[in-house]
Amino acid sequence: MKPFLPPNRQGIALDLIVVVCNLILFPIVSDRIDALFGAFFGNDARAGQTLPLLMIVVLGGRLVGLYLKRFPLQARLSQSQDASFPVVFFVFSFPLIVLTAAFVMISLTQAAGSIGIVDVGTDGSPRESQSIQIIGSLAILFLAVLEAYLIYRLSRPLTPDERIRQSKGHWQFRFPAEFAADFGLFVYMIVWQVFYYQVAELLTTRADGAPLAADMKVVSLFFVAICFLLFYLAPRAVFLIEDRKYAGTWLMIGLVFLSSLRNLL
Repeated sequence: MKPFLPPNRQGIALDLIVVVCNLILFPIVSDRIDALFGAFFGNDARAGQTLPLLMIVVLGGRLVGLYLKRFPLQARLSQSQDASFPVVFFVFSFPLIVLTAAFVMISLTQAAGSIGIVDVGTDGSPRESQSIQIIGSLAILFLAVLEAYLIYRLSRPLTPDERIRQSKGHWQFRFPAEFAADFGLFVYMIVWQVFYYQVAELLTTRADGAPLAADMKVVSLFFVAICFLLFYLAPRAVFLIEDRKYAGTWLMIGLVFLSSLRNLL
């Protein structure tokens, strides 16, 4: 009989943290998060630097995490009876990395304006130019291809040289390296979970604060579920490689989803 919980429980631990955040932390800081996004889309200079810079750090952690995660992951999969790679779980990763890369390019454009590389308007925002748009589009494409390559690389078994390094206890196969990988992947997850929480709150709350009608709850639930696949399940897909076939995994993911619906339930 298959165990209820997977032997490797990093993903479930992250699910539990997100449930606590959804129920306790995010409701407390939601006003500040709203203010940050409002300021960003209102072309506030400070928010225009803070949010994209945060996304640079988050994207860097994601890419480093994907690189480092392969070594301990493939070492465990080589000893598993089921070493298949669930590519389907990564389908939603592409639009999310494009969105992340867009934030990064906004930050770089802001930085270019602040040091005089590009012209700025009266409000301090960089002026649009065809060259900047082309460079930005190519950079977004490059980052998307890089993430796709790192995800593909996750599925590749260890090479003979890597197995030799594993047998010698190379740092890439040790706990600190995997902890760093998990931390980078988790930060990426939690930042997009913050964004998802804001979207879910918007979709499940009327502007006047009145309860949603029953038919509107069904519609809201559908769109919230789509957002959940994009903003939570896609970043978590790396951990699903190992724990997707355990009931406890999907129970925890279900609790994460339900904890984001407190305005709808």
